Amino acid sequence: MQAPAPRWLFRAFLRCCWKWWTFSDPILVGDVETYVITVTNQGSAADTNIKIVVELEETMEFVSAGGATPGSAAAGKVTFTALPSLAPDAQAKWEVKVKAVKTGDVRLKTTMTSDQLTRPVEETEATNFYQ
Repeated sequence: MQAPAPRWLFRAFLRCCWKWWTFSDPILVGDVETYVITVTNQGSAADTNIKIVVELEETMEFVSAGGATPGSAAAGKVTFTALPSLAPDAQAKWEVKVKAVKTGDVRLKTTMTSDQLTRPVEETEATNFYQ
């Protein structure tokens, strides 16, 4: 009998306090903000080769990335090294820091893929940058 596939809860947060979430929105142009991506395996089987890609808009400038695996930025995207495995009921977290460089109603799009997912999982976080 084959183990059931993992079920996912995928969330992208703007500045997260792990006891309780706090949000900093809107963001003043010139300020640096941290987006926290939390992936929770709610299934009963491990998942493997979990990849996270974050798309940045022209209104934001990449500052840094880190977390469960290292990340690097190129061509408007932050790509994290694949997480080899995530056990059932386990969580993995990544952070992307960006600087607000232009006013606007902006979006930060995050995409997750893995060996066990048949389609990418996408989440978009809306934030307002103001002057």
